[in-house]
Amino acid sequence: MPIECLVMPQRKSQQQRSTACADLFSSNYSIWGDKARQKVKMTSARLRAQCLSHPENTVLVTCHLQVDPLESERPKLCGHAFASMWDYGENKIGWVTQLVVDEAVRQRYVATQLLQTLKVHAPFSRINIVGLVSSHPAACNALAKYADVDLDFIRVHAKGILQSSPISYLNDAQLKGVLFEDNCDNGSISSVFTKFYVDHTEPLKVLAHYKNKGQWCLGELADGHEFLAIFPITPVSPISPIRLHNSK
Repeated sequence: MPIECLVMPQRKSQQQRSTACADLFSSNYSIWGDKARQKVKMTSARLRAQCLSHPENTVLVTCHLQVDPLESERPKLCGHAFASMWDYGENKIGWVTQLVVDEAVRQRYVATQLLQTLKVHAPFSRINIVGLVSSHPAACNALAKYADVDLDFIRVHAKGILQSSPISYLNDAQLKGVLFEDNCDNGSISSVFTKFYVDHTEPLKVLAHYKNKGQWCLGELADGHEFLAIFPITPVSPISPIRLHNSK
């Protein structure tokens, strides 16, 4: 599947692409965990507010699937990843604010391709710490594939990194799990309480698969919570070694 990588930008392009990405999200992200079982919806305006509030520091990677030209003149959008960048002391944070893959092409390494492409894209190539918050284990595992997984790193630096973020919903995130709480007894290791009550049926199946293969370290997923993944990485372009202050 061809991968297109672009830096956000021109306002007209933002509006067009945000509409397509909002549609992909609304059709494929998840369903609410209540009795109504309705799909979680996203408008283009809300997507721009959440993922494009700082367009000069935002990267969008998209994946398109070639289709029969008799059915459509354009390839079909089947995956996207938005990421924001900011400074944390002497370090460069790259935060995946949204990662969505069409249900029809899941388990075909689309998320992995999106994040690998993101890693080598020019504005992102100097990043040396990556992170995301997600209720889906596949997103966390895809991120971990090009990072150094270190739970102590998350424990020490999560609070400072989130508080330094220009993304408002991260600033006051409630850190949960044994990395942050002395009396946590629900099996959570690294998560945040986002009050995002989506259905966990599919994520829990994927989680069980990873745990059976010994490929999981972030613990259990509680209702209304999302996993917190923050990993140091080796940047593509050389920058100074990571020198981090302890969060208090």
